[in-house]
Parts: sequence; C-alpha cells; structure tokens
Amino acid sequence: MEYPSSNKSRGQKIDYPLLGFDQYSYHGADNSRLGRAATRVALLNDDLYVVHGAKNVAEIFRNPSVGVAPAYGIALKHCFGMSRKAAQTYFADTSGSRPQPIWGSNVHPRNRVMYRTHENLLQGLLGSGLAPATDRFEHYWTDHLCSMDISSHWVEYPDLLEFFEANLGKMVIQTIFGPALLSQSPGFVRDMWAFDQVVMSLAKRLPSICIPQAYIVRRRLFQYVKRWHAFAKASSPRAEDVREDDINSFWGSKTIRERYEMLLDVESQDQDSVASTDLGFIWAAVTNVVPSAMTLTLQVCQDTTLRSELREDLAQMIEPNCRLKFDLKKLEKHALLLSMYAETLRFGVQIHVPRNAPHADIAVGNVQIPQSKLMVMSTWLAHTDETVWNTKKGSHPLDGFWPQRFLVDLKDPSSGPTKEGYGICDKAMKTHGECGDAFFSTEGLEGAWIPFGGRGIGLP
Repeated sequence: MEYPSSNKSRGQKIDYPLLGFDQYSYHGADNSRLGRAATRVALLNDDLYVVHGAKNVAEIFRNPSVGVAPAYGIALKHCFGMSRKAAQTYFADTSGSRPQPIWGSNVHPRNRVMYRTHENLLQGLLGSGLAPATDRFEHYWTDHLCSMDISSHWVEYPDLLEFFEANLGKMVIQTIFGPALLSQSPGFVRDMWAFDQVVMSLAKRLPSICIPQAYIVRRRLFQYVKRWHAFAKASSPRAEDVREDDINSFWGSKTIRERYEMLLDVESQDQDSVASTDLGFIWAAVTNVVPSAMTLTLQVCQDTTLRSELREDLAQMIEPNCRLKFDLKKLEKHALLLSMYAETLRFGVQIHVPRNAPHADIAVGNVQIPQSKLMVMSTWLAHTDETVWNTKKGSHPLDGFWPQRFLVDLKDPSSGPTKEGYGICDKAMKTHGECGDAFFSTEGLEGAWIPFGGRGIGLP
C-alpha cells in the first residue's frame, strides 16, 4: 500500500486482481487506516479510486464537473444485457445529470440520457408524482393484505424474507410499473428474486458457460419486460383520450410511459435497449425497498420495548373504520419512525456509489484523480466513520442498529447522529426552543450518510 506524500499524488494503492469489486474487502480496514482522501485500487483492466472521509465525499457530490454515466453503461451492458452499441450512448454522455452540462461536453441535448432520465424520475417519484404513487401503493398494499386473510393468531412462516419478497416486492412493482407487467408475466416476481441471486456474477463479466442460469433468468426477465412494453403500447389510449387510470393500468404512471418514449428518442436506443434499461430500473427499485423494509421489521421484532412503543403510537394514527389505513401525514412526521428509517439506510445499505470526472483531473484532498477514472464512495466506510457518527461513547456501536440514532433531544447534549451534538443542539434551539419532544435530524451528516446514491445524481 502506497500512502500519498505531502504533494498531490495518485493516492495510496491496493492491488485487487479481479474484474469485479467487493466492498467487503474493506471490512478489515477503517477510515483512519485508509487515509482521508482516496485509495487507488488496481484492477486487471484499469484503476479505480475509493474516496473516503465525509468532507471528501461531500466535495465529490457537490462538484458540478462529476458525472456517473459510464458506471450506468457498464451495469446496463454486463448486468442487464444491453447491446454494445446501445451502451455506447451512456459511455459517450459526458454531460452529467444536472441541467447545466459539464464544462467541455458537446453532447447533443437529445442524447443527454442521464440528465433526461434523472429529471423524469425526479418529477415522477419525488415531484408531482410522489403523492399519486403513495396513494397507489397504499391502495394496492391494503387490498393485498386484506386478500391474504390474515387472522389475529400467530402463524409460523418458514421464511420471513420470502414473505417480503413475494408480497411487498409485488406491490412495489405494481405501484411503479402498473398491474399489466405482472398480469402479463405471472412468474416475474419469482424470477426477479432468482436474478437478484446471480446478478453479481454477471457484474464480474463471467461468460454464460460459467453461469448459464444467470443468463437464462436474465433472458426470461428481458422477454417479460418486452412483452409488457408491447402490450402497454398497444393498449394505451390515444393522447387526446387518455385518462390517468388508463395510464396507471398499463404503464404504472405517466412518468413510466414518458420514460419509455424519452429513451426511444435517444440516439442508438431501440426496443431491446429500453427493455434492458427498464429491467435495471425494476431490479433496483425492488431490491432496495424490500431488504430495507425487512431489516427495519426485524429490528422492531427483536426489541420488545421499541415494538410496544411503536404499537401504542401507531394505534393513534389508524383511520376510523379501517384497521389497515393510517393517517400518512402523521406517519411521515413521527420522529422515531423517521430515525428508524434513516438508521435502516445507514445500517443496512452497503454499496459503492460511482462517479467520474469526464473532462478534467479532479483533486480530492491531497490526491489527484485522473480524468475519466472511476471513483467510488463506499457507504460502508461512510456509515461506520467513528470520527463523524455518535455512538454515545461506544454504547451504541456503528455495527449495530440504534433506533434513536437520528433523534435530537435538546435536554441531552449527547444526543443526535453526530459526535458534535452540541453544535446541532445550538442550531436546533433557535427552531425548536428549549423544551419539547426529541426531533429527527440529519444535520452535520453531509458526506457521511449516503442513503440514495449521493447528492445531485442520486436515485429518488
């Protein structure tokens, strides 16, 4: 391992002779041992840089000259079966995901695939489409739970994760992509989870002779998505006759139909490439939500005090005359639930978030990262950085789940998510006053808490 000198350097180096990359190779290290800027990892075919330290990570996310398109192109080509020609559009998009293209880029506006994709999903899942999507999920999930005939008696289930995959996963797909996808391909959910077990083998670029089942299940899912696209396109009403309910039935939402049309408008994209892209989107949506929900549920079930407190609070939020419908306005303001959700994303999300600077070298601390080199931010390193996170002097270590980690109690200066609890409290006093209940806060965590893929380019 080579440590950087006092001048700008290429960063400390770790030889890692594999085509894939695994965050668990870093579990024997920590931020202090790795240094505070970037670690260069030598792969067989190239180098990549692991950026660590909250300040450095935050600078990467804020930097307008940084994009993510090549990493998407790699994933779409190797994991989701996109053709080399179609994937080249992503490799060639050096304009970034922000409205203003990265300086030095000359990508035609039509081919700014990352920006157009990001804006579509931003509006559809966080903007004007958020409330309708929430309503759809609540409707589908409530109806599904009622149809399961769940009694008041405890029933032993052989595999709780399987229950979440088959039921919650199905409802997430139906909410975002509509019921037509599943009605046209009843085996989709089963095959999606089979694919999830082998997708990392595809990421390592192993040939089909080594992992035939991975290629078989991916091909089957690819055909499901193409079938859905064809059915939805043929069944959708004309634009002048369109009703929101019709769009939801076939496409899930207006956002997904517009996404389909937008992707086809991009140069070198066709029905096959859009199917690969949507397969990746579906997989990412389901395999993020379901494991996170499962993690949160397990933590609640294992803590009897927490479970009792939540049950008492949630009982006050049930809508009259409907035991499965909650007041969502109250739910989304419940401080402990918000803290538990944030802690789930800290504790349970372990990925590498990719970035690159396509038009210039980039300085990260005392390390100079060459133009176009892949940079990754390890959420595991960020989420276990003891120089940032509050552990209450070790009583709540970062390798464990602490439901109240993101709660600030103005009467307790040692509360809050960061070690610098006093600073948070001083700022919070101006807004919340001296008394009152504990409140949810992520103040002071920029670059240390990376729940949705990072600032500016992250997934909604």
